[in-house]
Amino acid sequence: MLSVILSPYWASGLPGSTLPKRDTSQHSHRFQFIPLPVAFYQPETRIAYGALGVCLFRTDSSARTSNVDFAVIHTQNRQTVIEPTYTIFTKREKYLIRGMLLYTQFPEFYYGIGRESQDNQKELVSYKSLRVYNRFLRQVKRGWFVGVQQQYFKTFDISRSSDRPFPAQTLIGELGSTVNGLGVASVVDTRDNIYTPVRGWYADVSFMNYSQLLGSEYHFTNYLLDLRHYWALTSRTVLAGQAYLNVNVGEVPFKQAATLGGASLLRGYYNGRYRDNDALVLQAEVRQRIVGRLGGVVFAGVGDVAHRLNEFGIGDLKPTGGAGLRYLISRREHLNLRVDAAFGRHTKGFYVNISEAF
Repeated sequence: MLSVILSPYWASGLPGSTLPKRDTSQHSHRFQFIPLPVAFYQPETRIAYGALGVCLFRTDSSARTSNVDFAVIHTQNRQTVIEPTYTIFTKREKYLIRGMLLYTQFPEFYYGIGRESQDNQKELVSYKSLRVYNRFLRQVKRGWFVGVQQQYFKTFDISRSSDRPFPAQTLIGELGSTVNGLGVASVVDTRDNIYTPVRGWYADVSFMNYSQLLGSEYHFTNYLLDLRHYWALTSRTVLAGQAYLNVNVGEVPFKQAATLGGASLLRGYYNGRYRDNDALVLQAEVRQRIVGRLGGVVFAGVGDVAHRLNEFGIGDLKPTGGAGLRYLISRREHLNLRVDAAFGRHTKGFYVNISEAF
């Protein structure tokens, strides 16, 4: 999924997406449409380019800005992404309704399942997918929303660059899969800003059950915890930390397995280089405003995948670290252009994105 990179109003993607900043301006537009060209780079896509349309509106003067976005992206690796998303605050923010429709034609490297997968197992897997994700949350108190969620995920037209067989049960859904799940979610967000937070908490806790009664070909349950905190060390220095746990129990298709890597979780590793039922990531970042619009960061993290929760071990955690530059492209929204260089165990990655990793 690429929405973390493409759309500043979608912010951190789903699950774990963020709440739009309240607009207190007396002269803000009730309806606004903004077409935007987009371009970025990351190891999974190389150069990517396309267009994004952002529609902004407010349901009343007390509600934060709602949005409907539409992205069409093509990459140097011949990947295609079409993604409409929406985030709607009803009057007085009584409800938060969020969702997405995602179509991808997305060749990617597959290394097998488990923390011990080897580089020589790499092969190219091409597939198409259709994803529909929705959340309907009610405000419990300011900054805290609780409700239900649903996800439909279909993967089809799968082809592999290799004919060699994998061990039994390591590539569930290799010919394609259809899953549909229902669950519950709780989101707490006390951050002062969604794009470059200085202080506050973000916590997303969710549960999703994929059942044959709902039309799923496979039966499994997903549990997600995404916890972040931000400290203002000085007027120009921020410390950010994140703990992320993704757990799947049951018969999990390989496209729904938990993964490490990419532009947000354990930078420096190819997204999907390691995948299994469960993933754990701990990471921290120091963000420093240098001069004017220019800033810099240093970051470090550890993470791993496992087949079961009790298989995580401190000695198996995979490290990453790096540094980057930030350029403030929107003073109003405190939105940064992000350039990061990250180094892991026998791997590295270079990323050019919009908005912070977390």
